[in-house]
Order: sequence, then structure tokens, then C-alpha cells
Amino acid sequence: MELTQEQKGKIGETAVMLELLKKGFNVININNSYPNYKNADLICMNANDGKSVMIQVKTGTTHNILTGLTSETNGIVPNLEEKIIGPWVFVFMNVKYNNIDMEFYILTKEETIELIKTSCDWYANAYNRKCELKSKPMVGVEVDWLKGGASKATKLHPEYKSTLHQTSKDNWWKITELLK
Repeated sequence: MELTQEQKGKIGETAVMLELLKKGFNVININNSYPNYKNADLICMNANDGKSVMIQVKTGTTHNILTGLTSETNGIVPNLEEKIIGPWVFVFMNVKYNNIDMEFYILTKEETIELIKTSCDWYANAYNRKCELKSKPMVGVEVDWLKGGASKATKLHPEYKSTLHQTSKDNWWKITELLK
């Protein structure tokens, strides 16, 4: 089964919506009204008190999930704090034999900003850098980094130590706490 990136994105957003619905929250997919809405994909709401949070969902099928951001050649992502407005859910889709297994990694706004800042700086300024970057790189997040802990360094980039000290897998509480 070969899925387009658009299909992967819709599957990831729908899967996150279902997880939040199962937890008793109302969820709206912003992209149904505003295609490719910037900085958020979902609005999750507590129907009891009206609290809401905007969530960004990023879905990938490889070890490196693209964020949709680009960094400058010096490793800085311009206006990063304004671009990340709430929690992010990274959905790793393992597609085998027409089956899709999904893993959900939930990061707070602050965790997302810190992970992107430090990994971009490392990539631009430390990672086997023998020459300067010629173009602005796309920002990706390694699934192994989302698993957290220095002992779980990625096989591809063991030099970079994730800023996440514990796994972010299935940490839905990072969203539900915002809605209490």
C-alpha cells in the first residue's frame, strides 16, 4: 500500500482525533474548513467548561518525521516560538502488508520548541560539519528522539542527545491537563 503524504497526514489527524474523542473531548479538524491551516490542525475542547487547545499533528512513516519547518543555515528556525502555539502530536505510522500500526508521541509546546531548537543547532553546527550548509534544511524529528533519554540515542545520529528525558509516547495527559 503506497500512501501519499496528504493521505498520511489525514490518517494521522483522524487517529489523534479518535484518541481525544475516546477521552471525552470534542475535537474539530481545522483543515476541513481552512486547508493547511498554519500552526495547528485540531482544536480540542472540554465541553464542560469551554477550555480549548490547538494541536499540531505531524505524521510520518520513516525514522525522521518532517515538521514542515525550515531552518536557516546557522540552525535557527525564524519565529519558532510564534509558529508553535500548542502541543504537538507526532504520529509514527508503521505500514506493513496493508496494515498500519501507529505510535503517538505527545510533546508540550515548550518541549517541541526546545527539541527543534537544539536539534537544528546540532545539525547545522556540530553534526559532522566539514563545510557550511548551502541551503536551508527541512526540519525533521527523529522518532528515537521522541522516545527520550540519552540511553535511547538514535542509531542514525548517536551524537545528538534528545532534550526529552523520558518517552513522550502516549503521554496524552500533556493535552488533557490543559483542558482541566
